[in-house]
Amino acid sequence: MKKIILTFVFTFAVATVAAQVKGLGFGPRVGINFADYMNSPGSSRTGVYAGAFVDYNFTHRWGIETGAYYSQLGSTDNVELGYASPTIHRMDYLSVPLVGKFNFLGGFRVIAGFEGLFKLSAERKVKNGGPTTEMENVRSSNLAFTVGAGYLLRCGLDITASYSKGFNSAIMHTGETTCPTYFRVAVGWRFIGTNK
Repeated sequence: MKKIILTFVFTFAVATVAAQVKGLGFGPRVGINFADYMNSPGSSRTGVYAGAFVDYNFTHRWGIETGAYYSQLGSTDNVELGYASPTIHRMDYLSVPLVGKFNFLGGFRVIAGFEGLFKLSAERKVKNGGPTTEMENVRSSNLAFTVGAGYLLRCGLDITASYSKGFNSAIMHTGETTCPTYFRVAVGWRFIGTNK
């Protein structure tokens, strides 16, 4: 039994190494967002980022990637008229990225592309025991530019870091610029789809 398990593990590891260079891959990814608004006097909100990705490497160097993620953005320590205490903006989105990848030096890569943001919920929490209410005039969808880098280990473990900036203000009709900006660190696992 032990020999069978070791043989299976060895075969899977060899196949994983072979398939990571070219072809289709997919897997889960989880991470942390550090989000705020551009030129905001507030502080960043730390939020969850979780979902799954699909990628395809056309060659040893070039590929594309997309996916679907639950992504918590927003801002904390906001100073707003009509509120005696600072507020927290909790904005949760469905994130759908589409990025190009350039692979180099084995497992390293750089990425650049766009990320669609589709609002799931938006709440305002007043600090110091204040109420939580639904935010109004929050844009239902947005588009962000994304750049980043990552490293794929031979075992399939994937590490990424990226920075994104929204093209439009998250909150409309305020006269202020509230374009979302966020730095993200995530880890995932790349499984094999097809190999060429």
